[in-house]
Amino acid sequence: MVTQTTHTSAAKLLALLEALAGSAPEARDGLTVADLARATGRDKSIVSRQLKPLVDLGLVERDDHRRHTLGWRLFAVAARAGDQRLLHMAPPVMQRLTQIVRERVHLSIRRGSDVFTVLSESPRRTIEAVGWVGRTAPISCTSSGRVLLFDHSDEEIRDLFTGRLQTCPGPNAPRNVQELVERVSAARRQGFALVIDEFDDDLSAVAAPVRDVNGRIVAALNISAPSYRLKDHLAAAGRHVSQAALHLSRSLSVPPDART
Repeated sequence: MVTQTTHTSAAKLLALLEALAGSAPEARDGLTVADLARATGRDKSIVSRQLKPLVDLGLVERDDHRRHTLGWRLFAVAARAGDQRLLHMAPPVMQRLTQIVRERVHLSIRRGSDVFTVLSESPRRTIEAVGWVGRTAPISCTSSGRVLLFDHSDEEIRDLFTGRLQTCPGPNAPRNVQELVERVSAARRQGFALVIDEFDDDLSAVAAPVRDVNGRIVAALNISAPSYRLKDHLAAAGRHVSQAALHLSRSLSVPPDART
């Protein structure tokens, strides 16, 4: 009886997590208790009670608007699992990319208005961009952040920042939300984002989006290096990172049983 109850409780919690991970557009920016109640066919009071331990444990995150998203702690647990496909399939692609461009390559995800770096590969240069695994950076002035906004409308970007941006030390960082909207739009047209001295002085970067089987952007593949070394080669780096991100996206879209 205890085992049955445990499995039933686990299944109900899993249903909430699956609803939060759903591919519906409304799930992208988080779901309210009412949204989750509709998605799972449960009472709002029950959903609210079931969400509490998930939020307390960091498996689900709740923002100021009471919208819920999958938490980073859940992602960290999944990263240690054998079937975490993105983190399993990304390193070989990143290693190949570092061999081509001879610069550091990162894989990052979005956390609210920040970029969180989860993987990094280095060509072992004497001078290179700082390693960022486990650290966050503002989404507004990084190449990874820019491509992670590709599927957002102009209005959604404005809502995300509510009229103001995080402070970035780079002299070329966008000065307001409208300038960011315009830069995202320009990057979206070319398929990858270029930044020069935005996140920091004398740091340039280029990034392209990685998409899952449903076409959703799940991560950004990024090359970064001191500006004096990279800024004259950004267009070529953009083509290389775009090809690598496309290859990784296609790999993620192939069912595990179909891979040879």
